[in-house]
Amino acid sequence: MASTKPLKRKDGSVYGYKITVFMGKMDGKNISRYSTWTIPEELLTSPAKIKKQLNIEAALFEQACKSGTAPAQKKKFKEYAEYVMELKKRDKKISTVERYEELLERIYPEIGFLALAEINPEHLNRLYTKLGQPGMNKKDPRHGLSAKTILEHHRVIHLVFAQAYKEGLVPFNVADRATPPKTAHKEAQFFEEGEVIKISEALRFQPLKWRCITMLMIYTGARRGEIMGLKWDSIDYEAGEIKIQRNLLYSSNVGIYVDTPKNGDSRTIVVDSEVLELLKRQQLEQTRQRLKMGTGWKDTGFCFTQENGEPMHPDSITGWLDEFAKKNDLPHIHPHKFRHTHISILLSHGVSVIDAAKRAGHKQPTTTANIYSHVLAKADQKAADVFTSALKTHTG
Repeated sequence: MASTKPLKRKDGSVYGYKITVFMGKMDGKNISRYSTWTIPEELLTSPAKIKKQLNIEAALFEQACKSGTAPAQKKKFKEYAEYVMELKKRDKKISTVERYEELLERIYPEIGFLALAEINPEHLNRLYTKLGQPGMNKKDPRHGLSAKTILEHHRVIHLVFAQAYKEGLVPFNVADRATPPKTAHKEAQFFEEGEVIKISEALRFQPLKWRCITMLMIYTGARRGEIMGLKWDSIDYEAGEIKIQRNLLYSSNVGIYVDTPKNGDSRTIVVDSEVLELLKRQQLEQTRQRLKMGTGWKDTGFCFTQENGEPMHPDSITGWLDEFAKKNDLPHIHPHKFRHTHISILLSHGVSVIDAAKRAGHKQPTTTANIYSHVLAKADQKAADVFTSALKTHTG
């Protein structure tokens, strides 16, 4: 018997149903086939008619599955991609989904009208070639999209077909057989240790809140949104640790919102005593501000807030650092550069890739190794020199 599950929009309204047919077991795993049915506009006002038609659609799909004639070729790429985006929205990765939808707007005119089963590697390769041609870049129509941006399009297509493969609609992920452009490996940009010291010294004369925010980025390697998402209950002064468990982000559609850290997992980071003292002073200063505001204060629990207690816009860090760098004759400061600097210093001073990955919040140490390969190469050369020097000392 086919089962059905409602598909809902953000406001809770049902726009369609997911139909599932159990097909038995293979290698101990349940095998199911899936289909989606979007409620026709003319039925939206009649729950009884919706139920009746849904039962018909479910019975037809089950019959087609059992007879081996379920037509995956009927499912158009655009229709299915929109369904996948709805699934992703459940994970609340708002900014990520918005980026996917932006990329899909360029993809739909080329393959959106094609059925999933019709799309082959040649379709995708022609799309990637077209995206690189003049006129595709909205900022500068004289040029095409960069290889990096074209690769983003490839990844969202891969995501859609990965879901289709998982649901048994296609026999393989066609994006795996396409050939997107290669991007040149770009080394992570970081500050030299002397530059970090100079920045830290200049921060001593800055407002407490901004000094505290910037020192946290320097000394933890946490992402901008993770610092802005810190709450007082995430700080353990006695243990000297902070827990990274939120990511404060901004979307033009929903405004400022709280998400999980990038990889979805929280992590605990040991923090320097000087930074902890700054946090204590910031907490005391915020208490004074709260008392001053009285009933006008909104208690959100965030460490860094606007004057009324509301969370700060995460982009405000970038703007403040721009002005700070100009006024103090410092090199341009991008918040993420502090993260690269922190991890690079750890690796260059002998911290293992595994430990650096844990502190950075990378799920896989290979991610850390790939991003900071240039630092690891220097560390390996240093190790080789130490080894050679040790041998020469005994044989000289």
